[in-house]
Amino acid sequence: MTPTPDDIPRRPRSLSARSLQDLTPGEWSVSAVRVALRQHMEGDFSRSALLVDSLRGDDRIGGDLRTRVMAVSGLPFRIDPSPSGDQRRAKMVAAELAGGWSRICPPSTARALLRWAIMLQVAVGTCAWTSDGHRWTPDLKVWHPQHVRFDSYREAMQVQTTAGLVDVTPGDGTWVLYQPEGDRSWMEGAVRGLAVPYLMRTYARRDWNRWGEKHGLPITGAVVPENADKADKDGFFADLRKLGSEGIVLLPRNAEGKGFDLEMIEPKNVEAFKGFERALYHCDVSAAVALLGQASNAQEGGSFAKANVLDLIRQDLLEADAQSLAQLIRDQVLKPWAAFNFGDADLAPVPVWDATPPADAKRNAETTKTAGEALDLWMTAAAKAGFEVDFETFARAAGVPVKRVPKPAPVVPPTPTADEN
Repeated sequence: MTPTPDDIPRRPRSLSARSLQDLTPGEWSVSAVRVALRQHMEGDFSRSALLVDSLRGDDRIGGDLRTRVMAVSGLPFRIDPSPSGDQRRAKMVAAELAGGWSRICPPSTARALLRWAIMLQVAVGTCAWTSDGHRWTPDLKVWHPQHVRFDSYREAMQVQTTAGLVDVTPGDGTWVLYQPEGDRSWMEGAVRGLAVPYLMRTYARRDWNRWGEKHGLPITGAVVPENADKADKDGFFADLRKLGSEGIVLLPRNAEGKGFDLEMIEPKNVEAFKGFERALYHCDVSAAVALLGQASNAQEGGSFAKANVLDLIRQDLLEADAQSLAQLIRDQVLKPWAAFNFGDADLAPVPVWDATPPADAKRNAETTKTAGEALDLWMTAAAKAGFEVDFETFARAAGVPVKRVPKPAPVVPPTPTADEN
């Protein structure tokens, strides 16, 4: 029987009695993160996977991760026939796969694989096969890496299930193992570079809130006469406590204008909050570099950059994500599918998320404008010298597509007949 994510134990053996599942983002301490990363480097993902869950809850880190994952998910998608074997048969197999692709690899499954692969450089899934009497179809499910570990002695990836540890055998039709950078690729997991910025953001926000509570608003100073008795003072303080909700307080004064009074004491060093801003900005840049490959912002530049979310992600990262995901699906899901249904794994179609960068519309527009201005200058100069510019040759050299439009035949009036005369 094929193991499924439902077979996970309620409490994995690798966790203590107080499971780290109960941790909230604010409870991740420096020591807890250090332990999680050390175990991650050793191939135990029980804690680093939970740390990733917390990182995904951070608005900046989670937002950058979603941007990178959705960039691949939003690429133009197609299914190409296998490049090997009988091409007529390969095209037939590709057409059949295209009709059932959403059942084999729905977008949510592809995003889950890519998300864990980016953060941990490890993602594990299982295929449960069902048959309609005509074709076998895999149902691909992704495991939470909390239940995944690497046995360094046996050089095998394993999953903790209710039945114990089970070896992961990628490509056997049951297991899917995604390691974009190859063996031991978890050393390159983004979680390693994001843990420190995450802690800095958590502490900076906490300290900023505390600073704001203490120094963000002016302090109300109560001035009382020297000869005021305890009853008058208590009544005055009681009125001040209600000031926040009522906004009115009675200030009795004597004939000389002296008596109870209020004064607002402005906080000192009001610019101290900029230190928190700088810390958060540094963390934002670190997160963008770790996940998007660059710290550039879509708000910078012209309208063409603003309109294209792909400008946020370094092109080589986008291409690598798309290619590695496509290779994984073909090798470990579609080849068993082709072998089970058509008797030949080499007939497996090739899924393609096309990461070819779109034409730079802004650059093309500027090139066309420059070419037009140059053409006007050349035509004017040529006319003065008694020459003529070949417009079609010039346009094609500038990369401007043109075609010759035939001139309409001149309209010749009909010859009047004798009767008309």
